[in-house]
Amino acid sequence: MMLEKRGQFFLIAAVIIIVAVVSIITVTNYTQKKDNVRLYDLGQQLGIESQNVLDYGTYSELNDSQMKVLMENFIKNYHAYAGGDKNIYFVFGNSQKINVIGYQDITAESVCIKLNPNERNTNCTEYTTIGTTQEYLSGGVTISKVAIDIGGNEYQFSLKKGENFYFVIWQKVGGEKHVVTS
Repeated sequence: MMLEKRGQFFLIAAVIIIVAVVSIITVTNYTQKKDNVRLYDLGQQLGIESQNVLDYGTYSELNDSQMKVLMENFIKNYHAYAGGDKNIYFVFGNSQKINVIGYQDITAESVCIKLNPNERNTNCTEYTTIGTTQEYLSGGVTISKVAIDIGGNEYQFSLKKGENFYFVIWQKVGGEKHVVTS
């Protein structure tokens, strides 16, 4: 009878240890997945909200400088909402003038902006003013595409008629780089 109770004790102890280990692994996996899902959710929200802001500016018939102020305020508020641990670049403007505003970790990769990439003599202008808007003028040529090169990875955006808004959000999670674009 003593041997049976001793065996039951070891069996119960083993079950408790297994439950504890499985619980820790489940919580760890759930936490890691939640960070990735939040990044993709931010991308979806940003796509919807930016379209509403652009629609407001268009229907209100804002001029270029008013539209720039509207977009800068929206971007500043959105960056505060998204959190500072994400690297975010916003591209907005039209076929004559492109504005880029970026928020990036200081140790992150170099960033370069190209107007009309894949054409001959396309210059790459380094983006260096983190947190402020940097303007890129067409120089008399219609801008049809904009590319952001982040650490050797290029993200291209085709411009549509009127005002445009694009973004690149990236974050390193567990040694992996996760990217969301519009």
